[in-house]
Amino acid sequence: MTILTRRAFGIAALSAPALISGTAPLLAQSTNSVTQPASVFGATIGAYRVTTLLDGTLPMSASWFPGGSPESIEAALAKSGITGESLPAPINAFLLQSDTATILVDAGLGGIDMMGPGFGQVSAGLAALGVAPEDVDTLVMTHAHADHIGGMLGANGAAFPNAELVVTGVEHGFWTDESIMAQAPDDAKGAFQLAQAVFGAYADRVKLVEDGAEIAPGVTMEIVPGHTMGHAALHIDGGDRQLMMVTDAVHSIDLQTALPEQGTMFDTDPALAAQSRIRLFDRVASDNVLIAGCHVHFPGFGRIVHSGEAYRYAPASILS
Repeated sequence: MTILTRRAFGIAALSAPALISGTAPLLAQSTNSVTQPASVFGATIGAYRVTTLLDGTLPMSASWFPGGSPESIEAALAKSGITGESLPAPINAFLLQSDTATILVDAGLGGIDMMGPGFGQVSAGLAALGVAPEDVDTLVMTHAHADHIGGMLGANGAAFPNAELVVTGVEHGFWTDESIMAQAPDDAKGAFQLAQAVFGAYADRVKLVEDGAEIAPGVTMEIVPGHTMGHAALHIDGGDRQLMMVTDAVHSIDLQTALPEQGTMFDTDPALAAQSRIRLFDRVASDNVLIAGCHVHFPGFGRIVHSGEAYRYAPASILS
């Protein structure tokens, strides 16, 4: 049974006030202006050009990974030369382009000003690639946390006016359930308001999918529950090259490969999230599948390999 605490509503609970009291005014007043050149990285998987768009980088702390042994966490991080007070967590979105489709997987924080300056860079990345908002025909919501959906909104509603919004039915059902929202702590209700604002902005262009749905040729959406209950990974079948977007199944690739059962304070169900993570890790390690992650060191591509009873992350060129 899911326990409805602040933790269950993810990164949105970092902000003390509600995320939105009126979406357009908040977005119009945002201080998240572009402060750095666009950071993008792209390569080819089958029919798709896959490009990572860096929205910004969040400095996490080991305290965000509760329930584990502090000594074990410190030792795991030390092997990667990282301290527990300086865990870099990029926020990556991904653009998939083929001859017939332009697909944006998540959209960063956009104008939601909850982490300070330096975020909201996805739009700059798209512009650097020559992709206008109206060019995006499919917008994928892997899950409804603010760092993934804030950029789906603009001052006048939908930031991508021609896009169909694709989300799992489980995820949509959770964030639109008024009885669940009523149980949420007051300072987490803004997460529901934000998700509902996004769904409302796309209205009749919201497409609900089930586990295993093919959302575009060769692109499959798979429910990987625990971080949120409808949280999704994406598998791209490129023929001789496969890519699994593990999205938020992992937040610290260095820590959670060494300690795969270690959850985060943002997981709705940490035990279920750990089970999903281990299944994913086993799958991609056994099949030598390239991964990409929303919080994996930019540009976000690498491989998971078996290491004793745990795993190890190996950064990789997408061409290797």
